[in-house]
Amino acid sequence: MTTEVSIIVTEPPEEEMSTADDLYDADQVGASSDRDTLRLWIATEAQRVAKDRIDAQMKLLERYMARGASFVGWGLTATIGLSAAWRLHSHPPYIWIPATLTAAASFSAALLLWPRQWQISGDQPSYLGSLQFETELQYRETLAQRDEQGIKLNETRLVWASVFMKFTLGLMAAAALSVAVIFLF
Repeated sequence: MTTEVSIIVTEPPEEEMSTADDLYDADQVGASSDRDTLRLWIATEAQRVAKDRIDAQMKLLERYMARGASFVGWGLTATIGLSAAWRLHSHPPYIWIPATLTAAASFSAALLLWPRQWQISGDQPSYLGSLQFETELQYRETLAQRDEQGIKLNETRLVWASVFMKFTLGLMAAAALSVAVIFLF
């Protein structure tokens, strides 16, 4: 059995390297380094990137809301169970503490689900019709700015969702710890 070693070439030899000037004629393809002539491309890319960002934000919010709904269910179930244990077993001391914590966690998770302002990607056709611009560039720049405002609005909503999720997790952890402490002692 023979082994062969081959050399991996990562760069072409210098005589084969070409510069951007050799690849195309900038005047012929409409390429430019002038910022004013790039505005339409920049506005189009800004819209595309904004749509991708808003879609990613939407997926994150959906995950937060799914977890929040799960916590509401589990928190209410735990609250009912702890309340029943307190009622049926001659009122074990301090069982009201985890019951209160799980109820508070359910409330916090419900706040996470509370509807708030949210910007979806895209605009209403009536909004586009109401704009009075002369060029595609002006339309695209305006829509890109509107998307940027929506992204900022969504970021605020996601920050609050994160706060409520952390608060809910903390309350549920405290409830579980308090149950363990109560029943161990």
